[in-house]
Amino acid sequence: MLRLIILTAVLAAPAATFAAPTTGGVPNAVLAEAARRTPVKDIDYGEDRCDARTVEQWLTALAGPEARSIAWTGGPCRIVGPGIDSGSRWCAQATVTLRAPLSRNDRPVVEVFFEAPKDGRPGPAYAFRGAMRAPDGDDTMRFRKDFEGVWVSRFPAAAGAVVNCPEAPDEAG
Repeated sequence: MLRLIILTAVLAAPAATFAAPTTGGVPNAVLAEAARRTPVKDIDYGEDRCDARTVEQWLTALAGPEARSIAWTGGPCRIVGPGIDSGSRWCAQATVTLRAPLSRNDRPVVEVFFEAPKDGRPGPAYAFRGAMRAPDGDDTMRFRKDFEGVWVSRFPAAAGAVVNCPEAPDEAG
């Protein structure tokens, strides 16, 4: 009888009781989805690397077979601290669970920062942060290119995982 009363109370609770988590008025799931779909050029600080992929496509290609899974979450910015400004209140993270981690805490993370939201939707993506264990210890990065460098220092990158513009022919020769 007690179980029936508890179940009835749970089912009768207002929908707001079970509202999805939000950060600064934006649902965390919406932040995560926006990061997945963000073109990498939007977080490369104006550097044109000739890469037309989304953040999700780029990270999936880079992680390749080394990743057991990639979990996307939204919420407050987490890769902040000395040498890394906080920048924004709205972020999304992708946490890579490795097939063969060096330790239980060996989980590379990339984070996308968003400008202030409008009408409950994230503002434009504008910044990248990354954190992972480098060969010489834990490292945080402000640039996608630096994250790629640390990644390939530990794992082989699949062909096409790291994309840059073709080198211009030498005009002097």
